[in-house]
Amino acid sequence: MITYVVWVGLSIVLALAVFLVANVMERRDTRDDSGPSGLVQFLRDFRAGLRSGRGRSARPVDTDMDAFFAATVESAPGYVDADELTDVLQRARQQARQTLHVGHVEVGRQPGNRRGA
Repeated sequence: MITYVVWVGLSIVLALAVFLVANVMERRDTRDDSGPSGLVQFLRDFRAGLRSGRGRSARPVDTDMDAFFAATVESAPGYVDADELTDVLQRARQQARQTLHVGHVEVGRQPGNRRGA
């Protein structure tokens, strides 16, 4: 049980360190230099983020399947293109037919023995 508590504590500390590093690395171009920065601003942003999520919930949208699929039609080429797959398979087939290297095996000879030695 103590190891579980230690690992949970360590993960929380690590998450806080990630938040702190992300805050330090973030460029605050939109803010003026007169306001607070660093850890103070991080804590303010963190609290504001917690407060903004309260009380609001996304409302469900009633839509039929035809309207849903019509709204999500993608006009760009798909992630997997059939022509591209055909070309790749053709090249793989040609490469499999070719013999790249044929080894020479001598039967009955010991691995340590050399000819002429």
